[in-house]
Amino acid sequence: MVKKWSQEIINLRRVHNLRTITDSKRGSIMERSTVTEEGYEKFKNLLRFFYAQYRYNRTAGGAGGVRKVPHPDASNTRYDLQGHLDQFHLGEFQNKPLQIGDLSFTITFSGQWGHMGSGPNTFIYLCGTDIGLYLNLKAFKGDSEATTDAPFVNFFTWDDPHQEPTTLYVGEREGSITNCDKYGSYKFVDLGLGENDPTTDQLKDLYAKLQKLNSRAKAQQHESQEHIPTTLDAPRNWILFGAPGTGKSYTINKAAGQYPHRRVTFHPDYTYAQFVGSYKPVVATESNTGITYGFVPGPFINTLIEALEQPHIPHILIIEEINRADPAAVFGDVFQLLDRSGSGSSEYTVHASPELKDYLRINLSDKAKQNLHTLVRDISIRSGDAPEASDCSEIAIPSNMYIWASMNSADQGVFPMDTAFKRRWTFQYLAIDGNVMEPKDVEGVILSNHWDEIRTNINLLIKDGGQDIPEDKLLGQYFLSSNEQTADNIVQAFSSKVIMYLFEDAARYCRPQIFNTDGSQGQLYLSDLLTNLSTSKPNLGIFANPVMTLETSAEPKETNQSITDETTESSEEQGGTESPEPPEESAE
Repeated sequence: MVKKWSQEIINLRRVHNLRTITDSKRGSIMERSTVTEEGYEKFKNLLRFFYAQYRYNRTAGGAGGVRKVPHPDASNTRYDLQGHLDQFHLGEFQNKPLQIGDLSFTITFSGQWGHMGSGPNTFIYLCGTDIGLYLNLKAFKGDSEATTDAPFVNFFTWDDPHQEPTTLYVGEREGSITNCDKYGSYKFVDLGLGENDPTTDQLKDLYAKLQKLNSRAKAQQHESQEHIPTTLDAPRNWILFGAPGTGKSYTINKAAGQYPHRRVTFHPDYTYAQFVGSYKPVVATESNTGITYGFVPGPFINTLIEALEQPHIPHILIIEEINRADPAAVFGDVFQLLDRSGSGSSEYTVHASPELKDYLRINLSDKAKQNLHTLVRDISIRSGDAPEASDCSEIAIPSNMYIWASMNSADQGVFPMDTAFKRRWTFQYLAIDGNVMEPKDVEGVILSNHWDEIRTNINLLIKDGGQDIPEDKLLGQYFLSSNEQTADNIVQAFSSKVIMYLFEDAARYCRPQIFNTDGSQGQLYLSDLLTNLSTSKPNLGIFANPVMTLETSAEPKETNQSITDETTESSEEQGGTESPEPPEESAE
């Protein structure tokens, strides 16, 4: 129950309510919005709690372990935060930002070092903007262990014009400077925060002003996003490799350009806990022990969150020296997310740990949570599973999240990459002159139409000419995904995956038997294969034997008879059957 005040103070408040807002610096924004009375009452409760909790903290001498609200860790408080919120019907504010209409709010009661009262340290934040509601008082250093036995109701003094704080300022953070009164100020006694007070014009004016500032911020964000392409002309999972000093990092930086990106360097001791995140002890200035426990995100989760928050802007995670750590161990279960669909998002989801789930629930905005839920639901429907609940229990990579990496495959002391990991990346070789090696005489339509024939004949070539190559080194039916087999994508996929895999892995110890060495001077290099690749030749210009039938070529000589013709005749003589067609994938 809100404390009753003397008739003298009530009359004084009524006098204040009759004032006309004439502050020229603030201006009048008396635009009437569609907000309901329930919305206004919820906004008043937000202001009541902010006022009363600040007075409580000031009397106690510190924020009592609650630097910010939401503050879901109830064990790390010196007072009953949930009880204080419940007095104003704001129980939901304990765990997530407070949503009122199209506005979302959080509260900061003290700065990182315990200071309270001043603009940068105590304010209500309008989420998604640089706007805040400030007390703009003189800062004082609080004690994180401080508390008081005084009843919380004793601090409901917003109707007293002589009790600090008396004024609420509407300001904006501009870089490192907080302009606390940029958009004017309001007296608490004018806002009608008493128990039975009607909604005043001043409170409606304040709310309308916040709506206008919020709309302006969103419009500016939308305008800036319109000038940034939503997709990049580069693979989503991209590894650039080559000799040291060829400019791999420079090339990646140039491609990243103006887009948001973060960088991490792998090393032999780098782990999954550092890359993805883990539950670990952290220093807490507002804990009675100085140590608390919480989920600490790594660069992967931080980039994922940013991509979900801004779905129309590419976000790039750059990994330097990806093979200086054990990639399979560092990626762990999120390795599964590297399988991308035709739209660029993950083909599958992975289950989030309880700690990660809680972290996402607290740190993702409602919009980002909806983006994640939509992403997971679409993946579930595509795979035939039941849609997952929207509780952040499953994660996936959105189409606007890019992972780019550099590596030196010839360095000593590096970790090998297994075939399954490599297959999920697009490799591009940076030649010794610093240029990305790309085939010149290759038609995507031809490669796409003949892919299964080429794959079959490469397997026969490996089987006949290889040296103790096991069957699991052959090219499977879906070594290239259906999206990579299209005419638009197969040239890059064939160069970066098929040739790379054969040269570095499957045929590593029998290259002269698999690849065409005619015309090569000395040792055969990967750059030679990429340069010589051609769809105008039956052997694609790089293999020791023909692997493809040229549709427009004359009748080939017996010595140049394609392997496909020979195997087809052999199959017909033995009554063999054709390979089954791959199953159709559901349209996205």
